Amino acid sequence: MLAARAVAKVIGQGGAFSSTINHPLSDQDRSFYRKLCFGTLRHYFQLDAQLQTLLKKTLSKKDADIHALLLIGLYQLQYLRTPDHAAISATVDATKGLKKPWAKGLVNAVLRNFLRLQDSIDGLPKPTEAAQANHPQWLYLTLQKHWPAAWTDIVNYNNAAPAMALRVNLNRSSRAAYQAQLIAAGIDSEIDDYCDTAIRLRSAVNISALPNFAEGTVSVQDVGAQLAASLLNIDTNMQILDACAAPGGKAVNLLEKEESIHLTAVDSSSKRLLNVEENLQRCGYRARCIAADAAQLDDWWDGVLFDRILLDAPCSGTGIISHHPDIKILRRETDIASFAQQQKRLLNALWAALKPGGELLYCTCSVMPEENNHVIDAFLHAMPDAKALKIDAVWGQQQGYGRQLLPNQGKYGGFFYTRLSKSAMV
Repeated sequence: MLAARAVAKVIGQGGAFSSTINHPLSDQDRSFYRKLCFGTLRHYFQLDAQLQTLLKKTLSKKDADIHALLLIGLYQLQYLRTPDHAAISATVDATKGLKKPWAKGLVNAVLRNFLRLQDSIDGLPKPTEAAQANHPQWLYLTLQKHWPAAWTDIVNYNNAAPAMALRVNLNRSSRAAYQAQLIAAGIDSEIDDYCDTAIRLRSAVNISALPNFAEGTVSVQDVGAQLAASLLNIDTNMQILDACAAPGGKAVNLLEKEESIHLTAVDSSSKRLLNVEENLQRCGYRARCIAADAAQLDDWWDGVLFDRILLDAPCSGTGIISHHPDIKILRRETDIASFAQQQKRLLNALWAALKPGGELLYCTCSVMPEENNHVIDAFLHAMPDAKALKIDAVWGQQQGYGRQLLPNQGKYGGFFYTRLSKSAMV
């Protein structure tokens, strides 16, 4: 019932999925809830194609919860070890919790018909190639267009559960020492070759199981996102701006690299800014946190120029779909151009707040060139005092003036980085 409502919010209302639930559940039930939701969203396009062939008529929008419940039932029958009869029984029973007893017969008939057709010679009609790959048609074709040699790896990454990566605060522990703590706690892990703060767990665990998490010795952060702090080239007592700072992982990482910096963290969402403040507090760091549109300098900026700016720009999120499978359902092809406009607006506005001789690090968690090297190319042509700095790295690949790390199943999300310097005054 809870899982059906959460999935229905995505497919029926176009809302982002949140795994947070205001309902008392045991750890085991909470884990199962997350498994049902994430699994159904990851396999949505295949499951929905199957469902449409099983329904005599399309469900109305007000019955998005029943639509979601049927998808969850199909997911259990195909991807979980739950016995068929138990999966059907639990799915049928959930109609009571949704206060739609009329759907009991429908759910039972659809799921039993699926099992019958699955075992028959003719079987179910085959979904489109994109649906079989669990991607919307536009995204499936776009990935093939932009990444002809890598699109299958990206698709596989998008459809898989992500690796759980940790960032060790090297001021408080070495990676080797923290890995020893993980071993003592029965948690298997490996160190990352690209990032000196990163440890990747072989299986995800609850954060409460991580040694010294509450004390800020370690944080959960994708390896690709951890690369930002090392690329910003910070030094003692610098004035640093973290624009679009939520949820705060990069802000804390910058302070871990150099605690003497004067960090300003800006985010347009006051609610998401609370996450930044909570992360800072847990890890024992301080920053000036401001809820504002970073591009509206007059609303928040005191006029003191920044030595460094980190612009983690709002984007399509197409590099981190493994973490957020609802992106595949919610995102539209037209959104890419819209995000690119937002990115250009932020970049152009924040350039005025950068000190001559300073540096700005532009990054996204997108694999779309329109949001990445195309944005930077347009910016460099418009700003004569801007220059791209080369990123010497063993990870990723050169893309225009920046470097693209592509999603890799079991290891990395997709991130784009460009280092920009502002000409010093003569």
